[in-house]
Amino acid sequence: MRMKFQQLSTLIALVEAGSIRGAARALNLTQPALTARVAELEREVGASLVNRSAHGTTLTPIGRALLVHAKIIDNQIRRAEDEIAQLSGRGVASVSIGASPLAAVEILAPLLLPLARYDANAHLRVIEGQFQEMSMALREGALDLVIAPIPLGKPANKTFHFEELVAYPMHVVGRAGHPLERCKRLAGLQSAKWVVGAATHNKRSTLEELYIQHGMPAPTIAVHADAITLVLASVTSSDLLALLPPPLYTGWPDRIRPLPIEDAIRPLRLGLITLAGTPLTPIAERFVALVRQRSALLAKSLAARRRR
Repeated sequence: MRMKFQQLSTLIALVEAGSIRGAARALNLTQPALTARVAELEREVGASLVNRSAHGTTLTPIGRALLVHAKIIDNQIRRAEDEIAQLSGRGVASVSIGASPLAAVEILAPLLLPLARYDANAHLRVIEGQFQEMSMALREGALDLVIAPIPLGKPANKTFHFEELVAYPMHVVGRAGHPLERCKRLAGLQSAKWVVGAATHNKRSTLEELYIQHGMPAPTIAVHADAITLVLASVTSSDLLALLPPPLYTGWPDRIRPLPIEDAIRPLRLGLITLAGTPLTPIAERFVALVRQRSALLAKSLAARRRR
C-alpha cells in the first residue's frame, strides 16, 4: 500500500465540502479528475471509502478511520512548513492554542504583550474549551498545545503529555443573599440546584467529581453551560450554585460570593497538554517558556495567599 499525500488531501477536501462537486471546486479540479483520485486511493486501501448518493457523500467506517490519519499527516506537513518558514525568517510565525476559560484569563491574556516583544508579527490562534472537547484537534495537529484542567490522577495516556502548571482552589459560590449562603457542609447543599460548565474528566463535571469524592448522591444539575458567561449570569440571577476557582468570579464581588464550605474540595489543576513525541515549532516553544514563567508566578502568589 503506497498512498500519496495528494490522495489523502482529496479525502479531506471531500469531507469538508460534503460533495464531489464542492471538493473539485476547492481543489481546482474537474469532477472526473477528483473521482479518479478517490478511486485510486480506494484501490490502494483495498476497500470502499466513500458512500455516494443524491444527497452528497459520506465516508464508510474505513473511510472515517483513514480520515483521522489523513488529517494528522496534513497538519504535520503544514507544521513542518511553518517551522521551516520560521527558521528561515520567512512567513508569519503562528501558534494554535486550546485554552479553558480559566487558562485564557489567568495565563494567555497576560502573555500577549511578552509574545509580541519576542516576535511582533507572531499570530496567536486561541480556541476556548476543555481538554475533552479539544483532544481530537490536538491529536490531529490542528492545535499545537492545550492549557486546561488535566484529568484526575496520573493520566495513563501515551498519546498526550501532561505537565501540571498551577493548582487553583475551588469554591462553592452563589448570589449575594442566597438562602444557603451560611452553609458550611456539602451535606447541607443536598437540596441545592447547580449550574455547571463543560465536562473536564470522564464526561463528568468538576462538581460531579466532588460529590463522588465525598460519597454523596449525584447533585441536581439544572443547567449545563459551555460558556462561563452563562454560568456567572445563572448564578447572579437565580438560586443556582456553581463550583468555580476565584479568578472566574471575583470580578463580581457585590453579586457572587463564596459559601464558607469547610469540607475538602480538590483544587483545579491547570496543565500544559501536548502531543507526545511531537516537537513544537520555535514560536510554540517560546510561548510554552512564557507559559511556564507565568504559571510559576501564579503558583507563588497562590501559595502566599494560603499562608495568610
